[in-house]
Amino acid sequence: MSHFVSTAREEIDKLLHLAQLRSFAAADPTDKLALVSLLVQGGEVWMRNSSYPEMVETTNRALLDGDPEVRAALVAELGFDASDALAVLDACHDLQVVSMNHRIDAMRDSVSEAMASAETGRADDGVMDLARSSLMTMFEPEAVEATVAIEDVVRHTSIAEDKVKAVIERFRLDLAGATPAEVVNAFTAGQNPLRTRPLIVTTDERLMLPHPGLHVFAVRENLEEHLKTSAAWNKYAKHRGDLLEVRTRDALGRVLPGARYRDGFEYYVPANATEAANADPAKYTKRVEGDHLVLIDDVAIVIEDKAVAFSALSRGGKKTRIRNDLTGIVTKAAEQAGRIRDGIEQDGGLRIEDEGWVDLSHIREIHTIAVSLDDISPVLTATAELVRAELLSADNIPWTVSLHDLELITELVDRPSEFLLYLRRRRNPNVTLMFSAPDELDLFLHFFEAGLWVEPDPAQVRTAFPFIPEPSPAELRRYRSQKPAIVTSRTDALDQWFHTRHEAGPEAASALKPHMAATPTASLVDELQERNVTGWLSIGTTLLSGAHTAQHKFARYGAELLNNPSPNGQGRSITVPITASADPAEGWLFVWATRPAGEEPAAAKQRVMDYVRAKKHQLNLPRGVVFLYDEPTGDLRDILYDGHIGPLDTSVTATVRTLRPASDLQRTIHPNAKHPARNTGKTKSKQKRPKRKR
Repeated sequence: MSHFVSTAREEIDKLLHLAQLRSFAAADPTDKLALVSLLVQGGEVWMRNSSYPEMVETTNRALLDGDPEVRAALVAELGFDASDALAVLDACHDLQVVSMNHRIDAMRDSVSEAMASAETGRADDGVMDLARSSLMTMFEPEAVEATVAIEDVVRHTSIAEDKVKAVIERFRLDLAGATPAEVVNAFTAGQNPLRTRPLIVTTDERLMLPHPGLHVFAVRENLEEHLKTSAAWNKYAKHRGDLLEVRTRDALGRVLPGARYRDGFEYYVPANATEAANADPAKYTKRVEGDHLVLIDDVAIVIEDKAVAFSALSRGGKKTRIRNDLTGIVTKAAEQAGRIRDGIEQDGGLRIEDEGWVDLSHIREIHTIAVSLDDISPVLTATAELVRAELLSADNIPWTVSLHDLELITELVDRPSEFLLYLRRRRNPNVTLMFSAPDELDLFLHFFEAGLWVEPDPAQVRTAFPFIPEPSPAELRRYRSQKPAIVTSRTDALDQWFHTRHEAGPEAASALKPHMAATPTASLVDELQERNVTGWLSIGTTLLSGAHTAQHKFARYGAELLNNPSPNGQGRSITVPITASADPAEGWLFVWATRPAGEEPAAAKQRVMDYVRAKKHQLNLPRGVVFLYDEPTGDLRDILYDGHIGPLDTSVTATVRTLRPASDLQRTIHPNAKHPARNTGKTKSKQKRPKRKR
């Protein structure tokens, strides 16, 4: 049997690859949903668990047994609850392992005895035959040794026999009436019969669970299949949605401390086009719901939860059902989150039930997230394909993520700015054009390692920020040389951390946890949060977003200014525009400045604040920050955020007139001109090129 399996495995592997090639060859290249469908089918065929089974089991128990009415309905209608099902299926695996260990022990003992007998010259044919037999039995056991009796499961679980039999009946695999060819064709199309019924029952009613990773995922899908026909379905659907909202909120709380949260809130939008065009936003009349709105200074994060299940028909590649399911999970979440985003951007706030008008005109950065209770990573990571399939709009792309991935990511990040930086990168529509990954955690761990950075089109960047020089040949070459990459599995270290945490506890796992690559500005980012500076999250994220060379400069600018004070007793400064995007709203102005000994602290603060606001206005940048150092003490005295947009007051307008023109940022020689200036009696000055962060 083992020889047959070892040779058949290679043939089966070829069969699966050929079946996938057949699916690709049969796909209609004009069908915008074709690749999404193929990704779904591929995920089912290769059966790659996109979540840790331990996390799924915890969620299953909370979902199916967490509401007393739902649990009671399962017991009344099926004869068992979710905990019973998990216990019975776990027992099958555990008892199979016990049996295998017994065979290993017997093999080791008999082989050791045979070796000892041979060494002392006492070996006989009986001892040697027993050793050979135990070795073969280890790899090719009799059916009774490779399967489990129902009475053993009853004894192992202490669950009544009638409940055990009810579980077995519900989860037993039944291929009666299907030919082998039909089973293979269905499986290679994504219709895995083991997905909801992973238990093999022999003719003499003995049990086998082929793999422990199967049944955890089967329990929810199988029992939900029944609940859809039950009077408890509406109760379950509400409980399912409530659980997702609570778990999402808890995950966000880990990475967004000090934020203001609105969960499960109602707000108002225009009832029609006329109201949208003419009405006061504080008097809109159509009431709608939002799941989560998180506010930290100038950052707003809008989250919509979708607890609807990705159906078996979708997993089997039925395109009309895939579109329907993804519309319910992804499209609606994007539209609902985008509606809140539009209200903040266009109206400067929201009219929220029980609060009235909430002024959000200070918000400068908005991110949207769609959280799914189902794990469909091959689809959720393919944002570009969702846009191509018209399930997402290119101007409204949320981060689509499963609950379990969100929970893990929020446990992995060490500082909130890492989370916001991942949001900025992950929502870039070009990211999933350039990076393909089997699941979200691979993309996230690649972000930890290499930044998940995509070079923007330099021509578009200059359109967004006209004051910067024309793109250099190096920038154009770097942009054009980018090639799509496949992000292979990055989860080995994560797997070790996860399992160590569950087996030995959080303390043992902490040293193994994957971390973001060390960054030169990390200490400054942490200080921003410790001081609770206005804008600490967005400022720290922008610092972290820089390439290491830029971050090294940022980290030492303060010391350079302090070590080289102005001989005339005036303060010194370094000004750096941050222009790493083709979106003008993402521009920043960073200023490092000093207060000389002869200047009053309040006057210095006003001086640098007037300067950063004036310079922002001149360059049309929406946000800026000043790091103000004290020359007498060498301390970082103040970190001052400015998010002002719109008209300037008189004093700042006067400051604008004293600024050097934005055109001074242009080069005076071509970047390829390596030769020295000709001796014409004139010198050519070369202005510092504004930094591009990445």
